Amino acid sequence: MLKKNLPLVGVIIVNWNGGEVTINCLKSLKKTSYKNYKTILVDNGSTDDSAEQLKKINKKMDMICLDKNYGYTIATNVGWKYALEKYGADYICAMDSDIVTIQPDWLDVQIAEMERNPAAGISSGKLAFPDGRLQIVNENSEKGYFEQDKGQYDYIKEIPYVRGGCIVIKKEVIDKIGYYDENFFYGPNDIDYCYRAKKAGFKVLFNGFSKSIHLAGYSGLSHRKDMIFGPQLEGMLICWFRHNRLVSSTKMVLRQFIRVFVTRKNPHAPMILNNLYLNMTFPKRLLSFFKAFSNALKRYRKIKQNSFIKILK
Repeated sequence: MLKKNLPLVGVIIVNWNGGEVTINCLKSLKKTSYKNYKTILVDNGSTDDSAEQLKKINKKMDMICLDKNYGYTIATNVGWKYALEKYGADYICAMDSDIVTIQPDWLDVQIAEMERNPAAGISSGKLAFPDGRLQIVNENSEKGYFEQDKGQYDYIKEIPYVRGGCIVIKKEVIDKIGYYDENFFYGPNDIDYCYRAKKAGFKVLFNGFSKSIHLAGYSGLSHRKDMIFGPQLEGMLICWFRHNRLVSSTKMVLRQFIRVFVTRKNPHAPMILNNLYLNMTFPKRLLSFFKAFSNALKRYRKIKQNSFIKILK
């Protein structure tokens, strides 16, 4: 198939003081065999020399430098809109800066399946830790978590939602439901977006024939850093209040309340007793909990999507 017949994919990567991690992401992306994609890097107000260093890795990519850290969601929306308006992208791939491409045809197999399936609006492949263990495959049961990849999930299946570490989105979805909700500063904007897409009639696909390495947690080691605890907590509650029933939402509130006091030492390992430690900053985290809970109750009903447009002007 000739390049001109391939849909154009805008690969959007957000960097914030990423340094070597984002460099490795860009270097690995060069392995991609798909012949019609454009890389757009959005620097989210980095205070190191990230932007200067990253441009050297891929001189052909477009770079948008924001004046401050607007959060992952707004920065990603900036990249999406740029790709759609400047290049007329047919698909958007939102790729975390801690993704490492190990399979040349990771994008080929996903685009091919989505082109075959008109109802398919969102797709994601397998994501694995650097040691080969899989991250979540089936969100309903957390199936696959921490298993070694032996090909047991080499299939394509419609699922409720996928994680956004390396998520492929058809333009028609964005045309119909818009962009990520800016109420989410740092996750789970991806889960929310999948729910919104499904309600609009699109299918969300897990494609087990596509695989990438995902460091998972690099973006601030969010399980540990108090600075991200509040925004992440607020996002989880907004998402669950918006899309789940009372019982499920109550369980999520309790789960997040526990995180005020205990955290996994290693976010890549199961939540068992010897992998937990007491957060000595729990008084501060408790205040963050109540603030996030209050904000979530106020915001979950309304989707916010306007700030990124102003930033681009």
